[in-house]
Amino acid sequence: MKTLAIVQQCKLWVLLLQLLLIVCASHVLGQLTPGFRPPSVPLMVVNPYFSVWSNGDNLYDTVPNHWTGSRMPFTGMISIDGKVYRYMSSEPEQVKGVMEQTSVLVYPTRTVYTFEEGGVRLSLQFVTPSFPHYTTFGALPVTILNYELSSIDGNEHKIRLYYDNSAEIAVYDLSEYVVCDRTDVTGKVTMRTGTRNQTYAGQGSDRIDWGYFYASTEKVADMETSISYCNDSRMAFVNGSSLPLDDLDIPRPCANNTPCLAVSWDLGIVKDAVIQRRMILAYDQVISIEYFGTFMAPLWRHTFKDSVADMLMFTHTKADEIIKYSKDFDTSIMVALNKVGGANYCTLASLVWRQAVGGTIYVWNHVTNEEWRFMKEISSDGDVSTVDVLYPASPLFMLVDPDGFFKLLKPILEYAVNNTAKYGLDVSYNLLWAPHHLGHWPICDLPPYKQEQMPMEETGNMLIMLAVIVQRNSSLLPKLSPYWDLLKMWTNYLVSTLPDPGNQLCTDDFEGPSPHNVNLAAKGILGLASYAYLLEMDGYQTEADEYFRLCKFFVAYWVAESDSGTHSRLQFNISNSWSMKYNLFYQKVLQLNIFPNSVFLKEESFYQKKMNKYGVPLDDRATFTKADWMMWVAAMGNETQFKLLVDALFTFANVTPDRTPFTDWYDTISARRVGFTARPVMGGLYAKLLVSI
Repeated sequence: MKTLAIVQQCKLWVLLLQLLLIVCASHVLGQLTPGFRPPSVPLMVVNPYFSVWSNGDNLYDTVPNHWTGSRMPFTGMISIDGKVYRYMSSEPEQVKGVMEQTSVLVYPTRTVYTFEEGGVRLSLQFVTPSFPHYTTFGALPVTILNYELSSIDGNEHKIRLYYDNSAEIAVYDLSEYVVCDRTDVTGKVTMRTGTRNQTYAGQGSDRIDWGYFYASTEKVADMETSISYCNDSRMAFVNGSSLPLDDLDIPRPCANNTPCLAVSWDLGIVKDAVIQRRMILAYDQVISIEYFGTFMAPLWRHTFKDSVADMLMFTHTKADEIIKYSKDFDTSIMVALNKVGGANYCTLASLVWRQAVGGTIYVWNHVTNEEWRFMKEISSDGDVSTVDVLYPASPLFMLVDPDGFFKLLKPILEYAVNNTAKYGLDVSYNLLWAPHHLGHWPICDLPPYKQEQMPMEETGNMLIMLAVIVQRNSSLLPKLSPYWDLLKMWTNYLVSTLPDPGNQLCTDDFEGPSPHNVNLAAKGILGLASYAYLLEMDGYQTEADEYFRLCKFFVAYWVAESDSGTHSRLQFNISNSWSMKYNLFYQKVLQLNIFPNSVFLKEESFYQKKMNKYGVPLDDRATFTKADWMMWVAAMGNETQFKLLVDALFTFANVTPDRTPFTDWYDTISARRVGFTARPVMGGLYAKLLVSI
């Protein structure tokens, strides 16, 4: 199997090269489905704290929001021949006119809006370097806001342009005192805002209240900037006046005449040339994670030696390169998505890219001098690196960056192997199975007795993910050296618990208890097979064969005891039950012939009989589904099943009345969101592309 893994890695790079050649020949395969209306549009989705969305059909319909639904006001206006229009935000309310939005296109790393009014076109691009595989750009805490303006009627037009953001982006409570000031970046105008009381990792809100937000732009002759009360700055632009002088009555409570960072450009007469302007928007968290007593700063701070000015200057200098890289990367990914799944699949997967990658943070571990990563369980428990959130998100990351995904798992492995003392807090992890999570974001400090215990779930998840990492990049196998005893202990726990997991929780615990869970047992068996695969890759064939033999024994039990004629059961002990068996997916990726193909054929035939308008329910207990698991099932089946499920999810996303970042938990009959929003688990939509390479 080691030879097979190497061959598969070669096939990956050959396919990516082929895709790049296709890109050069044609852009048709990379198209999005025309007219798609996302439930929410990603604007600046950099990490769990710096996460800004638009929940309206048009950028000017609503105030931009954080994924929690709380306000993150960014405002944009334009004056065309003396008449003022809004292009971003529903504020200020005094400005009734809007620059008509003609399109919005959501690519993996870019969102592109187009507006037209009075003979003028505005193209507005939000470019976020969401490149987990390329941290030179991908670790930057930035979104580039790129403006392009042109006359489209051949006439001259006098144009002024306005941008602002309020200090609300840096608080979780409007009563908090905020500061605003300017910082020195050569040749740029750079303003920042943050709270007066900087307590790193000091509260558990989903909104950050430490660090600083920066708005930076090229210093040019036609511009004005201001730090002032939002309404004063906006009305000055509306009235054609100069922006106010900087407000010196700061710090003050954010709710008290909320200050903003404002920029206006007087572009003069626009006719033939395309006029460009650009903002670099960044959030410096200063500290991103506390790991068992040790603060860990964002990775970029290590790269730039804690200099925000150097990071911003680098971003300004490399902005054109970042934008080009973003376009090329988006095109290559979209070509691949279209090739394996069509335009609807490409459109959905493009929408969730930043949602998945933006659920992570990259840090520098100065204790061991290496990069680590963490993922937030957004909108459910708010936990740090929940294993059964990493698992459904994994297809996207396995596709482009298995090495980076190992950096997500390493903090969990170090915790489980009792290596936390050197960070200041000696926590003895004494359980026979894998952890559920590390703590509540952004603090890792969880003792084992406070874990949400999901023994087979998390143990199977960890073993499967490690096997896939090594399959995707066999050079990562030596990184497992410190953990072999741990992995063996976990595997032997699975052996002791299989073939029936008994009364254990699984990842779908929001549905309530499901003892003797058949899908969970499948995960346990594939976890066991994954450990055998790792042993085989490391040259321990005899031991691997013994574990593979046990897998066959457990599979025989699973097939016989789960059988309900046309399908497998939800629980071994309930004959007329059923559920989606998404846990079989990674058998396809690892190419492990553990479960017979007849199981897959029977399941896919049955799912098609259970289709509702917006998808297949998760199981027989309710009409709701999980979008991530449904796309895993789609990737396991034939092309008919895949298209049915993708089209159902596409229709849901296009029509759901619940305007929040893409939910993974919704009703298949009403198209209503049941719970969860913006979770990185939607990286699971890349299952089809992963299994196709």
